[in-house]
Amino acid sequence: MQCYLFEAPTYLFFAPDLPALLYYSHIPTTVLGLLIGLIVFASAPKRLLNQLLFAIALCFTAWTFISLVAWTNINGDLIAFTWPLFGILKALMALLSVYFIYVFLNERDAPHSMKFTLLALLTPVLLLAHTDVSVSGFDLVNCDAFVYEGFLYKLYYTALGYLAMGWILYLLVAHYRRATGPKRRMIMLMGIGIEFFLLVFFTTTFVVTYLTSLGYLSDSRLELYALFGMAFFMVMVGVMIVRFKAFNVQVFTVEALVGTLWLLILSLVLLQDIQTVRLVVAITLVLFGVAGFVLVRSVRTELEQRREIEHLVEKLQHANERLKKLDTMKTEFVSVASHQMRSPLTAIMGYSSLILEGSFGPVSEKVRGAATKILRSGKSMSIAIDDFLNVTRIEQGRMQYDAETFDLVELVAGTVEDLQLVAEEKHLALSAKLPDHAVEIHADRGKIKQVLTNLIDNAMKYTREGLITVTVTLPNMNEVQVSVADTGIGIPTENLPDLFQKFVRADNANTLSVQGTGLGLYIAMQLVAAHKGRIWVESEEGKGSTFSFTLPITEKGERHVGEY
Repeated sequence: MQCYLFEAPTYLFFAPDLPALLYYSHIPTTVLGLLIGLIVFASAPKRLLNQLLFAIALCFTAWTFISLVAWTNINGDLIAFTWPLFGILKALMALLSVYFIYVFLNERDAPHSMKFTLLALLTPVLLLAHTDVSVSGFDLVNCDAFVYEGFLYKLYYTALGYLAMGWILYLLVAHYRRATGPKRRMIMLMGIGIEFFLLVFFTTTFVVTYLTSLGYLSDSRLELYALFGMAFFMVMVGVMIVRFKAFNVQVFTVEALVGTLWLLILSLVLLQDIQTVRLVVAITLVLFGVAGFVLVRSVRTELEQRREIEHLVEKLQHANERLKKLDTMKTEFVSVASHQMRSPLTAIMGYSSLILEGSFGPVSEKVRGAATKILRSGKSMSIAIDDFLNVTRIEQGRMQYDAETFDLVELVAGTVEDLQLVAEEKHLALSAKLPDHAVEIHADRGKIKQVLTNLIDNAMKYTREGLITVTVTLPNMNEVQVSVADTGIGIPTENLPDLFQKFVRADNANTLSVQGTGLGLYIAMQLVAAHKGRIWVESEEGKGSTFSFTLPITEKGERHVGEY
């Protein structure tokens, strides 16, 4: 079935005796819409909002493609097949626009009820597209199907466009009233863009094609102006990208926008009628003016932001240098203060010990009790001072490590035995599960003992009753693991990530023990890291905790003294 009154097109779309406006309205607007849709989609392909905008651009591209086919082709069968697709694509654009605006305004996916409603509205268009209700014949003389279009079918999918406009307007107004600042301006730009696109597109195409089918117009070339609505909509999207960094687009290709406008101007060469040229120039000037204004504003804004950022960076550098100096002064102060406190504290503890030993003669039970409390408090303060001094040494890089090869199993057994008396005083059972063979490591014996003692001491502090078990295992051939498990109060999940930082204690720590500087675990982490090991905790509030650390096993003849 061929339309023999017309000449066949060359290169698929280019046919003689067709208005130049056909190509001017179809090609540049399609390029602009598809280009911006691709840019938005490529910037965040998994983001629903970007996917929906790209889907609208694809539907518009498909519509312009079959429109060019209908205008330029002489294959009646092909035109008759593609003609019903106009309604499907227009309905899709309308309903996708509603979905798009909902996601844009609410920043989340639409509810299932809304999706079901949109699908229900689309279903009649899909089911009736290739039936006589849609198109009942084809006019070979004019090579179109205007007179055979089903009026009710055409009215339905056009009504979907107006329904979409009303629905979108309701959503925009409702959110605009509640919005403030940049979001309010974004809603206005988006609303103007998409409402103008839908209004021009649906109104022009329906009215012009209907009047053409009645014979009031010789052809439907006036509907070509409807396509400029998409260009306006995409310009508004471009404004939002440049001005408000919408759609998570970090870099908007200004060259692409300018190139599209250049294409619009270049296409004027195809026009011959002076009135059409004037109209097209006017439309181009409007688009170019909007784009130019936005680009100039964006450049100015970026320059101002760059100057402000440079100023803030300079201030931040000065503040950072000042903080480094203050941190150094703080560290030095803590070091000096700790050393100054150690001398009188040593004297206090020494005299308390002499009193308890009876070096100054017999003392009453009241005095003995007071001296015992003084000695106990002195020991606690001495531990705190040691913690402060250790932190100072670590931060200043002055921590000394005296590495030697020794049996870790023997060290763990001795440490557990040393702390048995303390555990019994607190009515706790302290035990060890050790391998029956030696495990040699090359490390600082005193530092490893300090780490282990700290972990066991913590377990005793935060366990009301129950067991504390120290375990030595060999998870692989290259390292040994030491674990301290308790049946204590556990640690809240939100405290676990920061537990090994300075001055950090669990939120529930004060329920059992108010003593402690919050430095013990930080020091333990630094000491283990210095020995090429790692330390971690596994805990659940109310179900106890397990602190573990690993150390490399020494192979025969291996030494790492220089690494410490």
